[in-house]
Amino acid sequence: MSLSDIKVAIVEDNGMARINLRNHLMEMGFTEVGCFSNGRELKAHVRLRRVDLLLMDYHLGQNKNGVEVVQELQEKGLLKSSTSIIFITSDRLPMIVGQIVDVHPDALVIKPYTIRSIEKNISACLNFHHYLQPVFKLMDDNEFELALDKLVYMLERNSRPRLRSQMVKLQARLLIKIKRFKEAASVYNDVLRSSDKIIWARWGLIQSFYLDGQIAQSEEMLLELTNTQLTSDKAREWLARICIGNNQYAQAEDHINEIREGEMSVSAARLKAYIFQAQERNNEAIQLLEKKRESNRGIRERYDELSLDLARCYLQEAEGKSANERDKTLQVAKFLIGSAGRKNLDQKLIIKKDFLYAAAAVMGGNLDKASELLHREGMDDLADVDVIQMTDAITAWKGIGNDMKASEILALCKERVTELDDGNETTVANMLVIKREESIGERRPEALSFNKTGLEYYIKHEYKKATQHFYQAYLLFPREVAFSLNLLQSLVEAEQAKYKNVNTKQFLLELSRRQMTPSNQKRLEEITKKVEKKPSIFN
Repeated sequence: MSLSDIKVAIVEDNGMARINLRNHLMEMGFTEVGCFSNGRELKAHVRLRRVDLLLMDYHLGQNKNGVEVVQELQEKGLLKSSTSIIFITSDRLPMIVGQIVDVHPDALVIKPYTIRSIEKNISACLNFHHYLQPVFKLMDDNEFELALDKLVYMLERNSRPRLRSQMVKLQARLLIKIKRFKEAASVYNDVLRSSDKIIWARWGLIQSFYLDGQIAQSEEMLLELTNTQLTSDKAREWLARICIGNNQYAQAEDHINEIREGEMSVSAARLKAYIFQAQERNNEAIQLLEKKRESNRGIRERYDELSLDLARCYLQEAEGKSANERDKTLQVAKFLIGSAGRKNLDQKLIIKKDFLYAAAAVMGGNLDKASELLHREGMDDLADVDVIQMTDAITAWKGIGNDMKASEILALCKERVTELDDGNETTVANMLVIKREESIGERRPEALSFNKTGLEYYIKHEYKKATQHFYQAYLLFPREVAFSLNLLQSLVEAEQAKYKNVNTKQFLLELSRRQMTPSNQKRLEEITKKVEKKPSIFN
């Protein structure tokens, strides 16, 4: 392909740097070069035109950073696999470099760069994509099995040794994409045998183990990575997500607390806020998000998103109050919803806000207002709606009595969660989906049945059988304190230090951080005394 046929996009918030880079590209022979100062402008462009080469700056002034922009475009299918991506940044911080590496760019250029350096990186990226054009074309068409077959065929006959490492890396990513996790792990292991310092292979191996259900192996590798500055924060986030998957929120919080607050990414802060909420510590979630929102006041898109996250916290707080005590909390929630994108007329943001307004109207008892909002134009089109936004829709539709619509959206949510690439976003979305599933009532009857059977065995002092049933109730409804206390008490009476993935002593610590009613708190204290009397069993 001639350089004049390659469509280029430059995203750089510094006007002079943008012009200089564009002029140099034109001198190289490129003729179609689009220039943008932020992700919103790029998004509007790629909706209408393809981009073959993207030069992306990391810091984009008062807008989302380059990594956030690329992740969003990739999730929405607006950036194709065949697009060459080169990141440009002046930042050498391990946290920043780690974020950039996560989106698998073809190259990373550190400022200040030379013209020769830019030319060399562009040439290498274009050559790689041209050589593997048949593979990338299949990937663009979502034909990942065929793309892998073609790549393996080309890899076996590869006459360009310099491209081998990138081809192997792509092979492993494709294996993960089509859920052949053991084979992906084997590829990453082969790479690490030649050098255990190749960080992308280590992350890939951890991901392969994790997705294959080999959690212990992935945890062991992640704990090793917490000892290195370059990898510590990301490893801590991952360990927290594993703990959340096991309903071990106290341990998840301990891992997240190891990340310095000033270096905590927005997605990690949101994850921590939802860990607080899962432990019924909504005030701490609000404080954290308020602080993060204030520190991002200058970055409007993040500020808007954090405003909506805060609004959700206040709606959850209102949900826990009686109807006649909700007014003040709902007023704060509605103020926050209104403050997000106050001068932004983007239709997608308006719809996102309307779902939250509808949920607030439901909690305020104004079902007519909620129904009017839900039936506005565009509210029924969920094609471009994110999972968290859909959970707001579930609350609203459930609130006006349309359980069928709420269940339909819930099913779509579960499907969409599996398509998310960002680990923190996936975990937060999963937590919200489970909560909505609980609110619809699809889990509760089954959990109550298990709990009832467990109580019958417990009364007969058949504690091991009781534990089996309490455990099932707990898995279905981990937020129900009564189910958790029943499981803990049964474990203690049966003198079981561990049952499946529940460690009795750790589970006790977990529950000690939960907000409880005075009666449940008293019950927990009594169980704690029993545990303390038997240190040889519950060590």
